[in-house]
Amino acid sequence: MSLASIFIEQIIVLIAHAVSGIYSSDLKYNKKITWCIWGIWIVLQEGLWYFGEFLVDNISLKFFLMFVSAFIFQYIIYFATTKGRFSQRLFTILTYSVFFCVFMAFNTAIRGSFPATHVIVKIIIHVSLMAGIVYYFLKFVCPFCHTASKSIVTGWYPLVLVNFIFLSTVVATSVFPVKISSIYVPEFVSFLFLSVSIFSVYPVIFSNIKNMAEVATKRETEQQNKLLLLQIEKENLQMTQERRLRHDRRHHNLVLLEFANNNDIENVKDYLKNLVEDDNDSLDGISYCKNSTINTILSVYEKKAKEVGVEVRIAAYAEHDIPISPKDLVIVIANLFENAINAAKKVKSQEKLVDIDIREKENRLLVKIENPCKPNLKFDESSYGIGINSVIAATNKYEGTFDFSVENEKFIAKICLNF
Repeated sequence: MSLASIFIEQIIVLIAHAVSGIYSSDLKYNKKITWCIWGIWIVLQEGLWYFGEFLVDNISLKFFLMFVSAFIFQYIIYFATTKGRFSQRLFTILTYSVFFCVFMAFNTAIRGSFPATHVIVKIIIHVSLMAGIVYYFLKFVCPFCHTASKSIVTGWYPLVLVNFIFLSTVVATSVFPVKISSIYVPEFVSFLFLSVSIFSVYPVIFSNIKNMAEVATKRETEQQNKLLLLQIEKENLQMTQERRLRHDRRHHNLVLLEFANNNDIENVKDYLKNLVEDDNDSLDGISYCKNSTINTILSVYEKKAKEVGVEVRIAAYAEHDIPISPKDLVIVIANLFENAINAAKKVKSQEKLVDIDIREKENRLLVKIENPCKPNLKFDESSYGIGINSVIAATNKYEGTFDFSVENEKFIAKICLNF
């Protein structure tokens, strides 16, 4: 094969890598800048390939320069130009790498079996294979992973490990140190069986991802429904109280009217004084802020805290129409508040106080919740439960930040949601 045709095929492969990298995840920069970055990589990688192909004799070094380096720099640029959860993006790009290595190994074997095939036909086959890989990857794999990542926070790394094992096995059996050059060699049968086995596992992997997303979504839905029922119950109670007050007010007015008709001003004053005191004792709805969703969450869970002997101190400021969905407000605030109550009620030697600070500031919603915790508590990613994972997923949706720390036997959760 001529040098020109090899150069064209290499360019096609690198462009396919760039397309897969750019359109598989959310970008940090606009497409023009991103394409410029990938374009520079394509030019440099072509130079590195030329150097390895014609100026290097050592097989191991040639393999590194022409194959390994392409993967390394492709991954570096991919993570540098995209944003989102690292584990999910790593799973996505590794899946593409597995597909690419399998199909290109088949391409090499088929072309080696028919050396007399015209160069143009070989290039067409090459382009068709690359187009098929990229299309399937962007059309099916990426949207599936991107959708699932909105609900799933943990659970990606075991899938990443599976992909890494697949990739290592495919490379070791078809590229280096053994390269399958024909469909007639004995190694091709083993590789064919391996490829079928790998692609049989992917439906199981995707099914597992789907199940994890459904479990996370189901829990969020259940929590929202639970809060909604509590809110409805509270509103029904208030409506019942209002009906009772309206009914009682008629009788109070009749009594006051009778006192007034008799010019009994002292009894009128005493009666009104008693009514005011009774109204103050019966006030139940406390307004923490203008946002009705946040107000409801705080009211419901403050009542829960009091029921288990946990004191709550709340400072909240948020407008009615902040651009954060009620669903996500429930996920973040209710989960953190509930976790704080559960932790505080288990502490015996400290004051059972949950301190909540929620503020709208500079197009952001800042949530800070402190609660006492067990001495020497260690909290890291391995400690995240379903609730914390849901909070992180909602925070990432708004490109926000989260921080969980332990200081002076207090657990501190800080969440920032960008509008």
